[in-house]
Amino acid sequence: MLMAALSISWYATIPFWPLLGAVLIGLLITMRVGKTSAHQPAILGVGVSALLSVLLFLDLNALHKPAGGGSGGHAALDFPAVLVSAPGDSTMQHAGDAQGVSGANRHANPPGITHTLFRWISLGQNGEWIDFNFYFDNLTAVMMIVVNLIGTLIFIYASGYMKDHHGHVERGYERFFAFLALFVFSMCILVLAGNFVVLYMGWELVGLCSYLLIGFYYPKPAAAAAAKKAFIVNRIGDFGFALGIFSLYLFLSPHYQPGENPLDYEVVFRHAAKLESWQVTTASLLLLCGALGKSAQFPLYVWLPDAMEGPTPVSALIHAATMVTAGVYMVARCGPLFAYSQVTLDVILFIGVFGALFAASMAMAQYDMKRILAYSTMSQLAFMFAGLASGAPDSAIFHLYTHAFFKALLFLTAGSVMHSMGGVIDLRQFSGLRSVMPSTYLQCLIGCLALAGFPLLAGFWSKDEIIHATLERNQLAGTLLLVTAFMTAYYTFRMFFLCFHGPLRTPPQAGDHPHDSPAVMLAPLWVLALGAVAAGFAGVAFSPGDGFLGFLKPHGFFHHYVEQSSIVKGAMHGGGGYGLMYLSAGIAIAGIGLAWVRYGQAPQTDPDAAMLGPLWRLWHVKYWVDEIYEAIFVAPARKLGQIFFATDRFGINGIVFSVAWIPRGVGTVLALSQRGALQGYALGTIAGMTLLLLLWNWAR
Repeated sequence: MLMAALSISWYATIPFWPLLGAVLIGLLITMRVGKTSAHQPAILGVGVSALLSVLLFLDLNALHKPAGGGSGGHAALDFPAVLVSAPGDSTMQHAGDAQGVSGANRHANPPGITHTLFRWISLGQNGEWIDFNFYFDNLTAVMMIVVNLIGTLIFIYASGYMKDHHGHVERGYERFFAFLALFVFSMCILVLAGNFVVLYMGWELVGLCSYLLIGFYYPKPAAAAAAKKAFIVNRIGDFGFALGIFSLYLFLSPHYQPGENPLDYEVVFRHAAKLESWQVTTASLLLLCGALGKSAQFPLYVWLPDAMEGPTPVSALIHAATMVTAGVYMVARCGPLFAYSQVTLDVILFIGVFGALFAASMAMAQYDMKRILAYSTMSQLAFMFAGLASGAPDSAIFHLYTHAFFKALLFLTAGSVMHSMGGVIDLRQFSGLRSVMPSTYLQCLIGCLALAGFPLLAGFWSKDEIIHATLERNQLAGTLLLVTAFMTAYYTFRMFFLCFHGPLRTPPQAGDHPHDSPAVMLAPLWVLALGAVAAGFAGVAFSPGDGFLGFLKPHGFFHHYVEQSSIVKGAMHGGGGYGLMYLSAGIAIAGIGLAWVRYGQAPQTDPDAAMLGPLWRLWHVKYWVDEIYEAIFVAPARKLGQIFFATDRFGINGIVFSVAWIPRGVGTVLALSQRGALQGYALGTIAGMTLLLLLWNWAR
């Protein structure tokens, strides 16, 4: 066992280095100095967090304490075994029913570490607190590497992207990097959270930062509208997420022991087995609402394509390594809760399979490179949800890890194309760019191969694991994911061939000499390309417990063993599991081949549009979902808002104005008699005295 290189207190500082970078950029803005170097504090901050994340990954086993032990403000957690029904079995077993179950059919989680930074909110006289605490385990270590390592590469790329061809920074350059650093800080808080309250704080901070970054070009109406759309749609999901946290607190209140801190992961997961079936289903479905919003799953996905209005580094950060992975992470983290509700698992499986196919079909008929990649992100995240629902959270997180590399690579290569084409990203306006952008061509090819699931590249290993687990859970669902895998390979290389093959065509905005991006942008892409090639090999194992899945297996809140995966089966049992691997490889190659036949020469007339006709147009208009939402939800809500506004303006304000008008009118009338004429004052005095005498006489 490795000796701990750093104490847990050092690893608890991971979120605060990007925050420090954002603060330093704010000071530079205040002092009106260092505008062109505003990227440096941000890159340095997230770089330090990336280094600490790697050390945490290497050092985690040495940091673990025996279950129930720990010192220095942290304690190890030891959750009970959680069982999930076998494929086709409608029954569920709780942790309390695990007696007598053999070791091959049960899975106990090893300890993680809860580290309390400070006591936050006191809840009563029995020592209950909401602590500001962090939780460290294998899942945390993997997520921290994804967020901070990919984030560092994106930050470096952005320092070149946010400058023009003459090296002049864009307006708001320092504000952009401050927001990026704040975004990474928020995501780190979300991932490291040790209880649901800290998780919710990070959850909402991520939503706020995404609003600021998507709307970075706020003078542009489309960017401002996209930012508002992302914020509002996520608020819908977050409302359900908040209700889920409240319901957990309410349902578990009778089970808390004196001194236990409500909503701590350790407390909630330990008592989850005591909940009634309807309670755990209600809480888990409400929590799922938040995941559907953050991870852009049906029906709350509509913000994701519009979010492409933000700068390309924002698209890469949001869609590859951070915000959209939050929902997948949350479901995996809350596995002890979700595993107790078969209804919730069925809902997640349906949403995952449907969303994967639904998003892939829309990507088949788009021309904006970034929007194609956005729908691809939605589809790949749906694969992860299917893995979670199929009892393979280790495989889902494995795909999250590999997807971060090749999807960040693809978004950033699309940004390089956009940078060279003068802001144009429509595939109908250019082609043949391989001759003028050879480095970008090769980088994009690697990313496309990985996304398509080409054999031995990153996406092949992780996607195969999810399909295998889904086929075990439900053969129809697994078959639909295989169909989606074919569509993924096809639309990915349709995009690639339209961009880089065929005759050279460039839009007027590209100028006379389009070329590859500068070195500061290309260097991070080569690192990501290396990850897109090699990251998947972390999942190759030749004995139980090896590889990436073996590393995550101890986290596995669902019942799914590494030895059930196709990779290990094939290695250990004479190729018994290679059939699916060969099938997946064949499907990917077939999709690429068909795309070459139809789009290899980048035809200016789309052959799919001509052949598929109405179906292609249905995909192209994205099933009119935005228009349907506008008619059913947005327009009535806007009308209701106008009614409320009119009620406030003419009703409430009208009453207030009327009350104020009476003394104002009396004052106006009385002011007419105050003109400074003595005879008028005398006449008024006589009239008043006469009136008083008449009243006195009448009163008698």
